[in-house]
Amino acid sequence: MPLQPLGNAGARLDGDWILREPAVPVPDRWRIGWLPWDRYGRQAPSDDLLTNWSGGDSPYTRGHALNPYDRNILKGDYPIIGDSIFFNVSAISDTFITARKLPTPSGVSAGNPGAFDFFGDGDQFFVNQNFIFSFEMFQGFTAFRPVDWLVRVTPVINLNHLELQEHNGAFIDTRRGDIRDDSFVALQEMFLELHLGDTSPRFDIAALRIGRQQFNSDFRGFIFNDNSDGVRLLGNFDSNRIQYNLALFNQTEKDTNSQLDELDWRDQQVFIANLYIQDFIWKGYTTQFSFHWNHDQSDLRYDENGFLVRPSLIGSVTPQDIDAYYLGWTSDGHLGRINVNHALYYVLGQDRDNPIAGRDVDISAFLGALELSYDMDWLRPKVSLLYASGDSDPTDGRGEGFDGIFDNPSFAGGPSSFYQSQALRLFGVDLTSAKSFYNDLAGTKAEGQSNYVNPGLLLMNAGLDAEITPKLRASLNVNSLWFANTDSLELILNQNNIGSHIGEELNLSAQYRPALNNNIILTLGGSVFFPGDGFTDIYESDDTLWQVFAGVTLAY
Repeated sequence: MPLQPLGNAGARLDGDWILREPAVPVPDRWRIGWLPWDRYGRQAPSDDLLTNWSGGDSPYTRGHALNPYDRNILKGDYPIIGDSIFFNVSAISDTFITARKLPTPSGVSAGNPGAFDFFGDGDQFFVNQNFIFSFEMFQGFTAFRPVDWLVRVTPVINLNHLELQEHNGAFIDTRRGDIRDDSFVALQEMFLELHLGDTSPRFDIAALRIGRQQFNSDFRGFIFNDNSDGVRLLGNFDSNRIQYNLALFNQTEKDTNSQLDELDWRDQQVFIANLYIQDFIWKGYTTQFSFHWNHDQSDLRYDENGFLVRPSLIGSVTPQDIDAYYLGWTSDGHLGRINVNHALYYVLGQDRDNPIAGRDVDISAFLGALELSYDMDWLRPKVSLLYASGDSDPTDGRGEGFDGIFDNPSFAGGPSSFYQSQALRLFGVDLTSAKSFYNDLAGTKAEGQSNYVNPGLLLMNAGLDAEITPKLRASLNVNSLWFANTDSLELILNQNNIGSHIGEELNLSAQYRPALNNNIILTLGGSVFFPGDGFTDIYESDDTLWQVFAGVTLAY
């Protein structure tokens, strides 16, 4: 009876993996032949794409190259070179569609009758499609110990489409219309990871990662969460109870419409050191101490649509040189039945030629955030509070408004939050950039610079996460938002008595995984924003704003 390796083991050199004689030697221990056996008689024919598509229990499955579930040479289950070098391929299609209404600057006058002088029709429709491919080659048996070395390359192809009702939103040149179609090809990851050595008999290790890589510097992404070019030393101690990172990144320029990385560098370096300690004082409670240095001397830049993003088009419009130092303490874990997640950051340093202050400013700002939740079977109610300090005197030479480096927080709804996910434009700058809560009054976060003369933020949240079924999850959040201090707004708008209440929002999202894994993910959600007096004073409208979105992620 013929013997054959299980799964998709790749082609043998002579083109035939079927071994006619059980005693014939095989090239490696991974490709030992097995007799065919269908335990319950439910195995699909061997020439089907998904051998076990009907859910049959067949322990000796033959598999297929396009089936990622059974043993597959393309998924790192069989070596491709020798006995210890493996290859892993991933492919993801990520589709995101959103319709929204938000304030859209109109230039000298609005493009439509009945609109306000400076803010026109805010209805928008946006589609973003990413095709992500990841190729990974590594040496080592990762089921037992870390890899000896690893190389990863991740190209991304982006297509995006934007439709506006206001003609001055898509391009600086209004003659180009209110519909924008764009595409971009990026290299999001390309790095080499080397195993420097073991630091204990329990496979505590030290490793070095060199090249373009993704890095999130804390639990919730409050300060830095980006793909950057750099060098990172990482490792652990005490049976993985203590982990550390030392990283130095040279920031890349971002493509305007896709937000993906270009091959050009900007003159901005970021140094990060952090230390994680699990079971800190209490079992199940992990704490982190961190230091960030943002050294930003980036020069003039216009984005792909013709808008000036550096320096910020506000105040004195002068190039900034920033040296900002962040001291942080964060946590993630539980104290008994109560889940606790907190962040405390203090930032100091110097912002030279700040455009709003019109002078050099000494940075002194802080952030505090806390989320408490409680698990009740399939429900998790939660309450959250975030305070980012605001500047009380924008001309006194002190920058008291908190801002991140390249933040993308997962907090109070995260991507489903209207106030975080949407960029709110305000006369040449963003009140808030997309993916950021901070009211920084600066150019877009992806291409601009941090600004520490800003009104800050107070956010209060109540929410409910629900694991409705193993396939369906939902999250509901109610947020109330306030400016910490409105003095910087009153200065740049030349307007007194701007209210501090930004508004309330309600956001809801649901995620459905029909295959009970991450190979197919369907996401649907939306949020409604009700402006408060401060928002109305700035944008001269109390119209309700909103967004609805849908996402489809398909992964191999």
